[in-house]
Amino acid sequence: MKLRYLVIVMLLLPLCSWLAYFFGKQQGNVQVTNIATNEVLIKEIAELASLEVQGNAEITESNMDKSEGILQSIRKAFIEQTIHLNIPYVAKYGIQADSNTMHIIVKEDKTLLIRLPEAKLLSYEMRLDKATQSSTQGWLKSENYSSYNAVQQKLYKQSRAEAEASMKNKEVAQEKIIGILKNYYRPLGYKVEVQFGGHKSIELFPALEAAAVTTDK
Repeated sequence: MKLRYLVIVMLLLPLCSWLAYFFGKQQGNVQVTNIATNEVLIKEIAELASLEVQGNAEITESNMDKSEGILQSIRKAFIEQTIHLNIPYVAKYGIQADSNTMHIIVKEDKTLLIRLPEAKLLSYEMRLDKATQSSTQGWLKSENYSSYNAVQQKLYKQSRAEAEASMKNKEVAQEKIIGILKNYYRPLGYKVEVQFGGHKSIELFPALEAAAVTTDK
């Protein structure tokens, strides 16, 4: 009797072990898949991967042209008003994603297609506390703070417009997002393609070691 029970137990043990392994593996696969396709998590990763660009914006405004001669010299001596400003700036580039602009599609062979909006200028700040300025006035002119403010406003609009139009900085921001997503998915064993806006998908892992973004100029 005992021998029969022992034989039954010996037969059931491998079966129980296999069932435990099978269901554990299935549960593990589900957990990995849930992590890989978690849109909230991917959104946070992509948005945190913003690019910060620092530089200097400068402008020179003058009521004098570049002509030469005695008359021009007299005009400069009496009525010239030239203002030069140099102001450091900080620009941040990245994406702003939501459920309408971000999609994760699970394809065959553990391949994910991640669709994100294109990178854009997120913020632009001029460091007025670190600005440098100089001016040249003729004898009949005096320093005018309203003129400084007008030149400063013009510089802000011009430099911000240039920052918004910078394709290079947007591409670098997208490359940074690609690199972070590649490092995130590598341990999960997923092959990933990223698509920004309507541009062609970019395969990240494992085929590309150093990814590059292709955008239309």
